[in-house]
Amino acid sequence: PRAIALEKGGAELERPFFLMERIDDGVVVGPFDRAGFGNHAEALGEQFFAALGRLAAHDASASPLAAHLDAPAPDQCWRIALDYWEKVIDTDAFAPQPIVRAAIRRLRATPPPPAARIALVHGDYRSGNMMHDGAGRMLAMFDWEMAHFGDPLEDLGWALNPVWDHFQPGRACGMVSPERALAIWQASSGVVPDPAALDWWRLFNAVKGSAIWTSAFREFVTGGRTDPVLGLSGWYVQRRQDAVIAAMLSGTPTVPTARDEAQSDLGHILTGTGLTAAGAGMAASAHDAFGGATFTITGVLSLLAAEEAEKAAAWRLADIAAMRALLGDEAPREETQEMTLSALDARWAQLAAVLIAHHDRVAAEGGDESALLAFYRESAARRELAWPG
Repeated sequence: PRAIALEKGGAELERPFFLMERIDDGVVVGPFDRAGFGNHAEALGEQFFAALGRLAAHDASASPLAAHLDAPAPDQCWRIALDYWEKVIDTDAFAPQPIVRAAIRRLRATPPPPAARIALVHGDYRSGNMMHDGAGRMLAMFDWEMAHFGDPLEDLGWALNPVWDHFQPGRACGMVSPERALAIWQASSGVVPDPAALDWWRLFNAVKGSAIWTSAFREFVTGGRTDPVLGLSGWYVQRRQDAVIAAMLSGTPTVPTARDEAQSDLGHILTGTGLTAAGAGMAASAHDAFGGATFTITGVLSLLAAEEAEKAAAWRLADIAAMRALLGDEAPREETQEMTLSALDARWAQLAAVLIAHHDRVAAEGGDESALLAFYRESAARRELAWPG
């Protein structure tokens, strides 16, 4: 949409903000909507990635935003972006994240070449921020609050993040194949990406996603757990992102996880509660879109919790055993055999912190990382939850 006003002081909303024109009569598809874009996927994919290419081709220095945003040096785009999001993880993570730390370690060890050009980066260019008319025509891109100047491959890498595939592996943002998306973007932008640079930005964006989900979970917990979207992002999406990162690190494809159906009493209770809440949400959405969505997401969280109930102890114990085997004599002595989930989480976190330091040493010495990368894949697969339905 067309920008209307920028308010730097932000007294009215307690923070700086900008206004954009209103777009009516459009459709926005949620990021976890299995139906995705239906028969219009290919047509929308052409427009979606072409628009992103045009943004990359736009002369950033001619933008009115040039008066408000600093333009980084081409060889510093990656460092500025990675420093920022790593700091978010440092600040907001409740527990060590060995998979994410392995990705950050690799990103710092193998920086990309300088940006081919400095462009206006949207910062959150994905299918869930696109409005279309329901008949195959793209209308607008929303959520520009993370816009900045940088390497245009940052936006492309974010759009190619598999978490946005609408459960259609091999379709970027649930629309077109990654290869087709890249060809469209390349033709529209006039930029031929260095393959190594694009790989770097794709892995970076998986880390960026993890940082966002980590912050969401902290806000969910410290904010009184009142917004279920934050809980969903910081739990379900974070685990899915871990699986994506583990696959990228090992050069293997991501594999959708199968749902563990409820067998325990707790699982059955959570399943029933989830179905009731989701049903109430869908019924309420006809007259209260926000309230209905809140009920529906709460129901989804309950259904995911039912799945977690079936494997919560099992995956923790399996990870703990695997980390102790990897660490050998480096593994700390276990002080308790308590089997509550909080106690298992504490044991897991203690070992994860030691594992991160162990991987640091292995990488610094040029050692064999294959066993560590295999553990990350297995751990992510054990923890990942399958979307209900």
